[in-house]
This record gives sequence, C-alpha cells and structure tokens, in this order.
Amino acid sequence: MNLSVKNVAELLNVSDKTIYRMIKDETIPCFRVGGQWRFDRREIASWIEDTREFHYHASKKGAHSDEEFISVTGMLRRGGIYYNVAGNTKETAIMSCLESIKTAIPQIDTKRLFDAIIERENLCPTAIGNGIAFPHPRPFGEFTASLSSVALCRLERQIPFGALDKENVDTLFYIFPKSEKRFLRIQAKLSRLLKDDQVISAVKRNIPLDQLYDIFLSKEAEIFGPGNAE
Repeated sequence: MNLSVKNVAELLNVSDKTIYRMIKDETIPCFRVGGQWRFDRREIASWIEDTREFHYHASKKGAHSDEEFISVTGMLRRGGIYYNVAGNTKETAIMSCLESIKTAIPQIDTKRLFDAIIERENLCPTAIGNGIAFPHPRPFGEFTASLSSVALCRLERQIPFGALDKENVDTLFYIFPKSEKRFLRIQAKLSRLLKDDQVISAVKRNIPLDQLYDIFLSKEAEIFGPGNAE
C-alpha cells in the first residue's frame, strides 16, 4: 500500500510542510503518481528504522569512528573515481565500470552483479537526468558489503541509457551499501549533493581526484553540516 504526504506526516508526527521539505531535500524515499507524491510503506518503514539506528549510534561515545558516520566523500574514497571508462552501449559501459571498480573492491563478483544490474535496468532505467545514472541491483541481497562505498565512473563517451529526459549518459555512480536500507540513505544524500552546481561542474570536468574529493567534502559540510563530513 502506498502512503500520501498526509499519511507520512501523521506517522512521523510532523507537519505536511516538513514532509514537502524532506521531499525537496531528497532525504526521504518517495515517488510521483499523477502529479502527487506517494511513499512505499515498506521503504518508509525501513527508512524510519534506519533513522532511529543512526540517532542511536550518534548518541554513543566514539560514534564518529562508526561506519555510519563516514561521509559520501569517505565512501567515494573507498570505491574510487574512474575516468574515460570504455563502452559504446549501456551493457558494455556497465561491465567496463565494474571491472575498473574491482581494482578497489576485489570481492565483487562482476558477472553476477552485472546480470543483476541489467535485470534492474530492463525493468526501469536508473538514469536520473543531467547525464547521470545510478546502476544498481534490486534487491541487493548478496551484493551488500561489509563497509559501504561509492564509485564514480566517467565514460569516455555519452551513451543511450533510456533516461526519461532522453539525454544520453556519461556519468555513473555505483553504490555498494552495507545493507539494503543503507542504499536509500546514501542515494538520497548523493542525489542532494548532485543538485549543487559546483559539484555537478566538478564531476563533469574530470578534474584531479584530490580536488574532486575536496569539493565533495566541503559541500557535504556546507549542505548537511560539519558533523556529516569526514
């Protein structure tokens, strides 16, 4: 069963205005149906559990050493940034990306993960606009990791990706979450960062890696607060 804005506001004991602000900031999982915002009950239940877990760890001494407190920048350092990745089609580009990422995350099974990602893409393309896509399996199941990480792959050329805006894609972000529910939080935070003009410009220019990491780190602190940076 899908929930309305009013349903979720009542569930969280907040105003409708707060829910709309969370939608705008992309901090809550949602989707549109006929111009109205709707929420999957199961995703909201996972999101609530996730948020409670986050605040529990935040209250514990030494919480900043916990995996949950590593920023998107920290996760990106784990997964790596790869420029000029080859590929003339969605399939060849995704496989080339996974082969590059395996150098930083050797435990991934590229063939099995590739098959799962393509199965997901055939159901619904993961392009989000601005030439960016978040290829991922659904559900993650065996593809979760002991520590969350994010990888950025810049393709050597733009390729068709089935995007709703019909725009070709040249930038792929791969999220390797610690758990299924962790994916939603990482995706929401990364999506919010990618709304920033400076971040988008940096991602699209293939700038030196240290410079790109610094931009992500400073923008995380600016948008989410200093406590969310490394």
